[in-house]
Amino acid sequence: MARVLLIQPHNNIREKSKMIVPPSSLIHVATAIEHKHPVKIFDRNLNFKDNFLFEFIRRFSPDIIGFTAMTSTMLYDIVYLGPLIKKAFPKIIIVVGGVHPTIEPDSVLNEPYVDFIVRGEGEKAFLEFCDTFDKSPKKLNKLKNINKNPLRPFLDLNTLKFPNYGLVDLKKYGQFFLFTSRGCPGRCTFCYNVGMWGKDGNPCVRAYDTEKTKEIFKEAIEKYGITDFTISDENFITFKKRSIEVGKFLAKNYPRKIHFLIFGRADFMKKNEEALPILKKAGCHTIQLGSESGSQRILDFLNKNISVKTQAEAIQICKKYGIFSDASFMVGMPTETIEEAEMTGKFIKKTKPDLVDIKIFNPIPGTKVFEDLVNEGIINKPKTLEDWASWQGNWRDMKHNFSKIPNDLLLQFAGKFWNYNYYRSRFQKALYWLRYGRVKYVLRKVRQGLIREYNKEGLY
Repeated sequence: MARVLLIQPHNNIREKSKMIVPPSSLIHVATAIEHKHPVKIFDRNLNFKDNFLFEFIRRFSPDIIGFTAMTSTMLYDIVYLGPLIKKAFPKIIIVVGGVHPTIEPDSVLNEPYVDFIVRGEGEKAFLEFCDTFDKSPKKLNKLKNINKNPLRPFLDLNTLKFPNYGLVDLKKYGQFFLFTSRGCPGRCTFCYNVGMWGKDGNPCVRAYDTEKTKEIFKEAIEKYGITDFTISDENFITFKKRSIEVGKFLAKNYPRKIHFLIFGRADFMKKNEEALPILKKAGCHTIQLGSESGSQRILDFLNKNISVKTQAEAIQICKKYGIFSDASFMVGMPTETIEEAEMTGKFIKKTKPDLVDIKIFNPIPGTKVFEDLVNEGIINKPKTLEDWASWQGNWRDMKHNFSKIPNDLLLQFAGKFWNYNYYRSRFQKALYWLRYGRVKYVLRKVRQGLIREYNKEGLY
């Protein structure tokens, strides 16, 4: 048996930022191997003190340490910890999986402390890796999904085990993430989804069937007591019939007991509107919409395949059913003008979404926009993990501006709408929770000052 420690990197170890979200991907991978290999999960966001982690490693004595990695500031923690772990425990194999090594494998493999990467879906691939480590370690380099080897066929999600949320201390997380599908029906040029989950360059959505989805929620709610969660599917209402049947199941079995957020594309909000009042009754309080821009030209440039009118109608549909609309936008896209940014501002003022999440555009690897900028010589692709870690920015710390808008105006615009309607929406949400009898919950959130932080991250 291979002893495995999976580490969730700190979100931004340099700034000691606090964003504590459950390590969902690691829970799925750990669940897949735990029946054959002892496995533990360590979340650096809960405790980032090095001595605590290294003492944990000494006590557990793993053969393999695995990190998950997205193209974000979490890479700083891998860059920091990797050499320290390899020096202190030279016999431990270090493996990195997740979106970033899948999209940019060389940037991870070039790090001297990284022994292997796992690309694509990790459940079956990592189980095979651990099994092979036990029996024939010299064959590790030949496995599918390992390093730059070919990928395995996509998994049938219905064959996967229910996630074992008991692998982490649930009390330390205020809200949880549940996945019932992988992939998105969209082809947005700023998103890596087709590159990560697509098939032959086309969108591909795989979902648990209706009965399996019901069982996943039942397990999470009844066995683990998870009643406040985000359904992290890119577009939960992709399949109308499944959404309706699952919504009815939740409303019937857990009336006024659960509360959740979903993500949705505006075009599916219209097409599958019938599902929304049922989901509202089941406990859906918020839908996060990728509105992106108030300019049709920019939406077309991003290949949203959605009109500005449809985006506005989606926000009104949320209002119709008493569901909070959390609309996300980007400014500073390549070729965007001041006038087009102002169109986004007018769209926000006119449609009045309950929450506005606005960010300055940042191209990410595995997307058409990113590759176009590289091919045009506008950007140089980072090569090291440390360079990639500093690639991301926000409206307070702008890293890139590929638009026709001056930097100062872009920052001013993003800052203006960052907290748009914040106080009104906070009051509305407090009333929502109070209506459901969660007085202590509201008081705790206000006291801890977390309502604002969760709003920023789109969690509530």
